Amino acid sequence: MITSSINAVKNKTSQLTLGEVLSGWFLSTMKTMLLGFVAVLTFVCAPVWNSVDRMKKLTHFIMFAFIGLLLLWVFFWIGQRPVFTINQIQLQSANGQNLAHINQALVRSRVINQLTGNFFSIHLDVTRKIFEDLPWVRSASVRRVWPNGLSITIEENEPVGIWGSNDGAKLINRFGELFTVNLAEIDAYKNLVEFSGPPKSNKEVIELYQQLNEWFTPFQAKVTTLSLSSRYSWTAKLDNGMTFELGRDLDQKDRSQIKARLNRFFKVWPDLKDKLPNKIEYIDLRYSSGFAIRASSKVETHSKELALHSAIVEEVYQDLAEIKPSLFNKDITKTSSKKNLHELQKTKIVERRKSE
Repeated sequence: MITSSINAVKNKTSQLTLGEVLSGWFLSTMKTMLLGFVAVLTFVCAPVWNSVDRMKKLTHFIMFAFIGLLLLWVFFWIGQRPVFTINQIQLQSANGQNLAHINQALVRSRVINQLTGNFFSIHLDVTRKIFEDLPWVRSASVRRVWPNGLSITIEENEPVGIWGSNDGAKLINRFGELFTVNLAEIDAYKNLVEFSGPPKSNKEVIELYQQLNEWFTPFQAKVTTLSLSSRYSWTAKLDNGMTFELGRDLDQKDRSQIKARLNRFFKVWPDLKDKLPNKIEYIDLRYSSGFAIRASSKVETHSKELALHSAIVEEVYQDLAEIKPSLFNKDITKTSSKKNLHELQKTKIVERRKSE
C-alpha cells in the first residue's frame, strides 16, 4: 500500500511541467516575504502607536503634506486658465533696425502652431530654436512678458555674397555662415560677391575676403569674385575688371606671402600703368620674385580701328576735294553732301579691310 502511494506521487510529480513547478515556488516565496515585511513594519511602527508625541508629529506631517499637495493642485489649475495662453508675440531687431524678412504674418503662419504650453509651462529654449529655424534668422533670444506674451529679439542674416556648391547656391553672411532662402528674395541685394570653394571652407573664404578688401583699399577696388580651388589656390576678381591669381594658402605663413606679393605689385603699379597702353585684365602673383600680367586685346584692336577710321576719313575728304572742290568745305551743311560723304566713307572702309 505504501509502495503504491509513493508511485502515485511520483507519477503525479512527473506530470508537472517546469513552468508549473517554478510558478508554485515563486508564489510561496513571495507569500513568505510579504508576511515577513508586515511583521517587520509592525515591529518598527509599534512605538509610534504607543507614543503621543510621535503621533502628533506624524499627524502634522500628514496635514502639511496634504496642504502642500492641495496648493500645488490649485497653482496647476490656475496655470491652465486661458488667460495665460500665449497669444502675443513681440518682435524686435537685435541691432535696433527694422526687421526686413521677419514679420507677424510669417510668425503666425510658421511659428504659432509649433508653440506648446502657456506663460508658465512654455520652454524658452525650444521656442528659441523654432525661431532660429526660420530662413533669415541667425540668432534669437526669448523672454516671457506677463501675462500671456513673448518678446523675441532677432538677429537677421545679412548676406555678403552667394556661395556656389554642388548642393546649389546658398547665401553667406559676414561670419562665413551659410544659409538657404528663396533666391527670389535676394533681388533687393545688389552687388553680392560670388564665392566658391571646397566643402567646409566657407569661413576661411570669407576671412580672406575681408582681408583682401582691406589690402585693396589703396588700389581703390573691391573684390567681386573670390574662389578657392581644390588645391587651395586663390583667385580674386575686382570690380575694376582685373583678375588676380594669388597662389596657394595652406597656413598663416602662406597668408603673409599673399600679402607680400600684393605689396610688391602695388609698389610698381603706379609706374607700370602709365607705360602700358592697354587695360590690364590678369595679374599672376604666383612667382617668388615678380609677377605676370596680361593686357586686354580689345582696347588695342579698337585703337587700331579708330586710327584706320581717321585715316580713311581724311582720305575721303581729299577725294571729294579733287572730284568736286566746290562741295568740299569745312562746314558741310547740305544733307545730300553728308549722305554722299557717309556712303563713300563706308565703301573705303570695306575696300581697305578686304585688302588687308
